[in-house]
Amino acid sequence: MDKDIALAKENAQEKGRSKKKDKKKNKIWINVLIFIVSAGVWSAAVYYGYTYAKNYIDVSIKNVQQENAVNIQELSEKMEQLSTEINNLKNRIENTDDTISNSTVVQERIDERLQNLDGQLKTLEKSLKILKEAPNGQN
Repeated sequence: MDKDIALAKENAQEKGRSKKKDKKKNKIWINVLIFIVSAGVWSAAVYYGYTYAKNYIDVSIKNVQQENAVNIQELSEKMEQLSTEINNLKNRIENTDDTISNSTVVQERIDERLQNLDGQLKTLEKSLKILKEAPNGQN
């Protein structure tokens, strides 16, 4: 009987040890499972955060590209308007240059006429002097 009791004690101790080992194994498995689940949750959070950020950035880039396209078109139109205005100004300057050239020719003609009239005036003055002297000479 002592042997049975001793044997029962050993069996009880072995069961206690195996329960402790089972509890340790269960704790290890639970810890591994918690680690895997938390790693999965973090991976999912990182993945969805990345896709959200990437989508947001892509949409922002497309919006900026559209705004740039509109601005470039407006600038092109303004450049065309400026080019047209510059061409109009060039034409006006050329016309003004022609007018000035014509004015120069007209001015030269006027100067010639003034010189002719000045010459005639001097001739008339000489004639007037002669006429003034002639009546004095007769008296």
